[in-house]
Amino acid sequence: MGEEGTPKTEMINPALLDGVSANFIVKGPSGVEKSYPMRSITMGIGRSDQCEISVKDGSMSGRHCEVTKINGEIRVRDAGSANGVWLNGERVTDAELFDGDVIRLGQTSIRVDVVGGKKRPDAGMSPKLIGALVGGFVIIAIAGIAIGVVMSKRKQHKKDLEAVASFVAMARDNQKAKPYASVVDKMGDLAKQVNGIPKATCAEPPKGEDAKKVVGGYRELSKTYDRIVTSLNDYSARASAETTGLAGFTDAVADPAIKAKLAEASEAIEARHQVTSSFIADWKKLSAATMQFAVQADAAFNQNNKAMCANVDKGVLAKTPAEIVTGGKKAFDKAVSTVEDKLKELDELQSGGSAEAAPE
Repeated sequence: MGEEGTPKTEMINPALLDGVSANFIVKGPSGVEKSYPMRSITMGIGRSDQCEISVKDGSMSGRHCEVTKINGEIRVRDAGSANGVWLNGERVTDAELFDGDVIRLGQTSIRVDVVGGKKRPDAGMSPKLIGALVGGFVIIAIAGIAIGVVMSKRKQHKKDLEAVASFVAMARDNQKAKPYASVVDKMGDLAKQVNGIPKATCAEPPKGEDAKKVVGGYRELSKTYDRIVTSLNDYSARASAETTGLAGFTDAVADPAIKAKLAEASEAIEARHQVTSSFIADWKKLSAATMQFAVQADAAFNQNNKAMCANVDKGVLAKTPAEIVTGGKKAFDKAVSTVEDKLKELDELQSGGSAEAAPE
């Protein structure tokens, strides 16, 4: 069952009819919203069809999290997901849900409507402002409103700086990952595999078993490149989930200047992700070109198709593994450096802003 599917039907547990319950408005990567009422004491949310709330989101785990009604509370618990559970922009492992909360799982957001419940304790109008409004004296009311506005700005400013700190910590942690590193470790094995294939030219065409080894060798080499693509795609999926998680911090910021700085950092992170995408694309091209060469070599050497000799003599028409790794490393390290420069600007903004009052 995906996000557009029909919720599972089952007998409603009588315990759900007593006290609070909840509805979950799910918006997946496709942008379609779907409402799921709480039909059992515990509901699983994830990519698997076995979950009560199943979403077509590749950045979610099979069983990403669970929502449970326990002791009169609706709670969410991380079920050991890869990319975590983000509640109102903050990562949690186990937390109570209140009316109006927003859960972010990978590229999916879930708004929580707690029926018969309450909003978060820190929501609503400030006590100082309420006291000023009921004071009865106009001048006291005006003063109270002014104080309330200043305090609200300072409180929001503090939240903005906390969001910046969380953004920087998460982004900097992901700076450590380098997609080309795992490929560098395979370069020695790749060289052995390539060197183990007999020469393939029409000037000295291989025959018999050698011809078969040429074709088979290049086909296996193409499969090796495909395995590299698969491992890099896993890294790319994690990077996409990171970008989604960082968006939650940016959404929580009110200050336009701070939001603009976070947007610049996010653009640099996206550019770094695009370098990884280009790196993967180069390996895909090499795999396809290698398989094409195997087909041409088979026609030229095993089927005696001389028309293929011109293509065979050109070799594999793609960047070599060494060229891909060298170029990818250079581009990725440059992108990482750009991201780090933006994170340092956020560090300075945070340290300077924490020592100053919020603008009035």
